Amino acid sequence: MSIIEKAVDKLSSEKPKDTRPVKSDFRAAEVDNSQAETPTQEVAKRPEPVAETTELFENEGSTRPTRKPDNPVVEPDDVAISFSELQLDGILALEGGRSKADEEYRMIKRPLLLRAFTGSNSPGRFPNAVMITSALSGEGKTFTSMNLAISMAMEINTTVLLVDSDLAKPNLSRQLGINEYPGFTECLKDETLDIGQFLLKTDVPSLTVLPAGQRHIRATELLASNSMQARLHELASRYSDRVILFDSPPLLATSEATALARHMGQVAVVVEYGSTPQFLVKEALNLLQSQESVSLILNKTRDDFLSRHVGGYSYGYGKGYGYGAYGER
Repeated sequence: MSIIEKAVDKLSSEKPKDTRPVKSDFRAAEVDNSQAETPTQEVAKRPEPVAETTELFENEGSTRPTRKPDNPVVEPDDVAISFSELQLDGILALEGGRSKADEEYRMIKRPLLLRAFTGSNSPGRFPNAVMITSALSGEGKTFTSMNLAISMAMEINTTVLLVDSDLAKPNLSRQLGINEYPGFTECLKDETLDIGQFLLKTDVPSLTVLPAGQRHIRATELLASNSMQARLHELASRYSDRVILFDSPPLLATSEATALARHMGQVAVVVEYGSTPQFLVKEALNLLQSQESVSLILNKTRDDFLSRHVGGYSYGYGKGYGYGAYGER
């Protein structure tokens, strides 16, 4: 039995006793090690742009694009992303703290960071490139991506780049109010563009965001292309203290996720506890057989699960989140 099958068998042995709605709780786990879950509802609120903003692009030569992509929807001159306005929807407080959510994400991020800066991968893969995905839509991967990015950005001497790589359904960009800005798609289509000038600053000093950009009819081919490999090499190797989180499409909803995974040094799979069927989790993990580092993040676990496994250490959210049917909006 493979380590992935063992991990899935562990998940299936902890079935909830009933299906009544409950608060969301979480911890995180390694596929080849121990249990873990994390709250990963996603955010429906869309923040208003911050008016008093100066340099809004990561300073990699200029604060404005030297060349606009073909047919951009808007020119991103005065854009800032405010994560603080999303705290009521479950996003971590920017100043950090000792809440249960803060502590849970600290446990989730630690092994990912350890591998990011000390691990090694096959040629062409970078350990500091981490893909956050799920088997199905609606399991909370985008919520996890945002909170994990904020928690990692609280580290000393660490910078984080959060990339919306769900090019068909850019939910991260939509939630942050940047879905109409050029970004990842344009940079993959045109390798002459300076990708650093599409990185948007946020109110978290060490965290920048790359929007998905415009939709493309051949998104899978873009993510599987040599251009993707070149861009990843550029992003992953330019700064020694950078971790890159890719909010990706669900594994079983589109071929884009497996195309993207080919380039990743680490993959974290969000699983909605008590909802996602075991056979679908196995099917999703089987698509990642070539990956050297795969982790599971359990979402929406019950209080009784946590009390049995972590001594009553639990966390609950009052809001739920639904990704909706995958495909055209």
